[in-house]
Amino acid sequence: MKAVQYFNFQNSKAALNFYEKHLGATDIKRITGGDEMFKDMPEEFQVDPDFTMNASFKILGESFYCSDTWKNKKIDNSGAVVTFTFDNSNEADKAAAKAFFDKAVEGGCEVTMPLGATEWSEFYGMFNDPFGVTWMVNAE
Repeated sequence: MKAVQYFNFQNSKAALNFYEKHLGATDIKRITGGDEMFKDMPEEFQVDPDFTMNASFKILGESFYCSDTWKNKKIDNSGAVVTFTFDNSNEADKAAAKAFFDKAVEGGCEVTMPLGATEWSEFYGMFNDPFGVTWMVNAE
């Protein structure tokens, strides 16, 4: 068994595009309101054909899920935190963490703690994405 982070976004399609371009998201799969499986939904539950009913994606090999908020209502994702931990002695993992962090910052994410040594970690950094999610990298 494992836990998987599930996000709700006002516009999941925009988040998925951003994550693909700036956080390196892969294996993006998106089921929309226009999918055949929803054709017989009661009228009160029907949504726009481009509405994200459910989506999945991977970042740094980890799986995540998301969907649009009902009727695309605004949502405050502050407090949603994802932490990638890695073995600091594994140079490939450390390079991947640094590349992930740097690409996110280049894409417009806001650095809340620069990548570097802290009292609790030899290599740690934190940033917020435009959708309110906080992302951290942390060496163990």
